[in-house]
Amino acid sequence: MRKIKEFVMLVALLSGAATHVCAQQKSDTFSITPKVGVTVSDFSGKMPASVIYAIANYIGNTSELITNPDILHVGGVSFYENKSKFGFTAGAEAQYQFTNHFCLSLGAFYTLQGASYDTKGYSATNDDVNIAINNDLKINLGSITVPILANVYVWKGLAVKAGLQPEFAVSKKTSCDATISYEGQAYAVTDGNAAVKTFSLSVPVGVSYEYKNIVADLRYNIGVTDLRESRDDSSSSTSQNRTLLFTVGYKFVL
Repeated sequence: MRKIKEFVMLVALLSGAATHVCAQQKSDTFSITPKVGVTVSDFSGKMPASVIYAIANYIGNTSELITNPDILHVGGVSFYENKSKFGFTAGAEAQYQFTNHFCLSLGAFYTLQGASYDTKGYSATNDDVNIAINNDLKINLGSITVPILANVYVWKGLAVKAGLQPEFAVSKKTSCDATISYEGQAYAVTDGNAAVKTFSLSVPVGVSYEYKNIVADLRYNIGVTDLRESRDDSSSSTSQNRTLLFTVGYKFVL
């Protein structure tokens, strides 16, 4: 968190220097910049990643389940402390240059966000059911992100930026490699759905540098809306996206 605060402070200082701009951007121009890059993301607060199971007896060799609740085992385990995971982003931004120093941009990106959980080697027994997790659980959010940014050029091709970013999760998966064992039988557990809201909102802040139409962009997205779809514990904590992105693109002036 200290590095994140230092990054935000740096952006603020550069913004304060905007009165001494020396930009080389042409006013009244429109451009489109396709971009690709990498992300490092996690969640603030306590976002649960869960392994859920349901076990029932079979009749003979058929797949018909006995639904008597006395022999049906339902349970799971949840983890709340997450760490960073890597992802990627790809998309494009359209930009209109109002003056030599100021422009607005609108983008659309597919961004892989989420977090990882330190669960490799975890095992537990609950009601005669053994749970063994063989790797780190991951929540993978594939989102369409729409950054709307104000950009101020503070020196030549160097710009600072801030704005709002709606995010729409089109894929919400918990990936895991776990084994559930009961009465000598082992069952594999793979990907499941993550209890994450589809819509979220972030505040992106960052810096970019342009040289001969090549644009390098470093940005930090600070989530401001709660992602947790439901609460299965007594915690009042909320959880938001936090994503650091680095992208490179080529600017086409139209």
